[in-house]
Amino acid sequence: MDNLSSYEHRSVLESTPSANCHSMTAFSTQALAREPHAKSLRWFVVALVILFLICGGWGAMTAFKYAQASLGNWRQQLQARDASSNPLAGDLPPVKKDFYGTLAGLKIVGVTPDSPAARAGLKFGDILVAYNRRPVSNQDEISAAMDYEQEQYSRTGKPATVELTLYRDGDMALKTLRVPTGRLGIYTREWTFAYAFVDDAIMQRNDYAEAERYANQAEASGQYTADQLLHMRMFCVNNERDGEAIRQSQVDDLYQKSPADKVTLFGNYDLLYNKRFRAAAAVFERYLKIRKVDVSTELNLAACYVELDRYDDADALLKKVLARPNGDENAPSEYGLSVLSNIRGKIDMGRHQYDRAQERFLAALERYPGDSYYVLAFLYCAAQRDVKGEKPGEFEAAYKVVSGQLGETENSMGYHLDALRAFIFVKHNRTPEAAALVSKWKNSAEAKRYIPVFWSRFPEGSNIIDNWNNLLHGLSGKT
Repeated sequence: MDNLSSYEHRSVLESTPSANCHSMTAFSTQALAREPHAKSLRWFVVALVILFLICGGWGAMTAFKYAQASLGNWRQQLQARDASSNPLAGDLPPVKKDFYGTLAGLKIVGVTPDSPAARAGLKFGDILVAYNRRPVSNQDEISAAMDYEQEQYSRTGKPATVELTLYRDGDMALKTLRVPTGRLGIYTREWTFAYAFVDDAIMQRNDYAEAERYANQAEASGQYTADQLLHMRMFCVNNERDGEAIRQSQVDDLYQKSPADKVTLFGNYDLLYNKRFRAAAAVFERYLKIRKVDVSTELNLAACYVELDRYDDADALLKKVLARPNGDENAPSEYGLSVLSNIRGKIDMGRHQYDRAQERFLAALERYPGDSYYVLAFLYCAAQRDVKGEKPGEFEAAYKVVSGQLGETENSMGYHLDALRAFIFVKHNRTPEAAALVSKWKNSAEAKRYIPVFWSRFPEGSNIIDNWNNLLHGLSGKT
């Protein structure tokens, strides 16, 4: 996954703990539920031995018969509990007949390189629907299932692997993979049949009417929760430049039908995450009319303004946030200040003040060494100053400054660095050297997917994308 944004919402099932990880350390409720039975059984055996010593054979035989009946009851209770905690049969249809079903799962939106998930063959777009035959449709459920299996492995040493049940590539036949017990190393988002249809209608075809029809049908089916329906309605908010009247009416409807805090939370999850900035800005602006002040929403709104080239509005909002005294409940935290600095760097870039932006990103790297986004933003500013003649040779000088911090960035996302270098080489009439860099990535699916996505978020990033694509086209023409 191109994990470059320092403040995008995401859920993480990482193989190693980090500041971004969703906590998964508590034992599952199923495991805790078994513990009283185990303790009772141990005490019963002790009592049986004592009774044998006191009452002789007849008392022991009576106790033994009682024990048989009690153990039978306990076994039935445990089996019933196992069945209730493992309701796979009947809940996961092998073939998709329509999108009304309540089937939900976790869509994989990123796989950490060289993680257990990557080694097992999991990939972007896979839909996880069960973990070791326990259905999972949200973070809490998969966390509980993982914790339980890990606890079982710690106690018994078996099994060392678990079975993942998933759908892949639109094929609704169930597939299974085995992975080691423990953290997987994936990024996930909740998913349902209807949400997938709404997502596809909006993101692939920009067809609002079709998306609304799917959402209406899902609501009429009565098989979706209020939260699931809100996710779908949020996605349908108009994001077009000329859709202001429709957008405002939709936002009014959302806030009338759902709690305000939930609407703005889902706006972050469904709109800002998917870069639907006009729709997200409308949601956040309305929330601030209700709440007046809320630092996280203000920072999200400022981020939207930057993406919409509304730099003055973003700047004014950030000044308002910074004016609050320390101790104010809506003064920015340390993390909030880092997000704010990131947004200000983007404002400077948008105004083509690359020297100021470069200073901001360097300061951010002093606080967060090796952060992928800050590294690449710092180098981007240096590249722009280099090709514009403001400071020739600045890119290589900047590269030396951060070379010690690159680490995983250079190993797994070196195509971004090569895209910048190729851009500079072409500007300096060194096209053969640029082509040699691009040639390394001509068969890389990740490079083809992420270079246009990532660099489109920079004010003059289209130049880097066009340069990259032109070089790729030239390479394919030679073959």
